[in-house]
Amino acid sequence: MKRVCETCEHFSPAHTCIEKPTWGYCMRLAGGNTERKAERGSPRFTWADAVCDDFRLKAPVPARR
Repeated sequence: MKRVCETCEHFSPAHTCIEKPTWGYCMRLAGGNTERKAERGSPRFTWADAVCDDFRLKAPVPARR
């Protein structure tokens, strides 16, 4: 699996009319919920296929029964 922004838990996809989001926002600093205790800040624009050192894989969504 590629470590791209769209599969990261910090990524918030943009709401567009396109089926698959091509861009969104990195919410890492906005939430301040990191192990590094980063300062709070504003969401940062990012492309869905971008990569960074703070990648965290999204937790899988549990299947409904």
